[in-house]
Amino acid sequence: MAGGHHGYMGWWGDMGGPKQRGIITYSVSPYAQKPFAGALHNAIFNTFRRVSSQAFYVVLPAGLLIYVISASKQKNAYLYSKAGREDLEKLL
Repeated sequence: MAGGHHGYMGWWGDMGGPKQRGIITYSVSPYAQKPFAGALHNAIFNTFRRVSSQAFYVVLPAGLLIYVISASKQKNAYLYSKAGREDLEKLL
């Protein structure tokens, strides 16, 4: 360095120059740095919470439907059996 200062000048911001004023510092939000932080964990628990809140509206009608189909199949099988045909003949 031609004519430069070769000794230790000091740490950044303390190099012997005039005091700085009006310095604006910027930082990046942690959400911007790691936008998917905890996303998998939240997704699992959020999905469980939402599904369990809707289970009553799905499980009850599904159970009722399965019961009706099962009972109908049994009734149909009975009506097409020998004893069922005899009962049907009595009604007619």
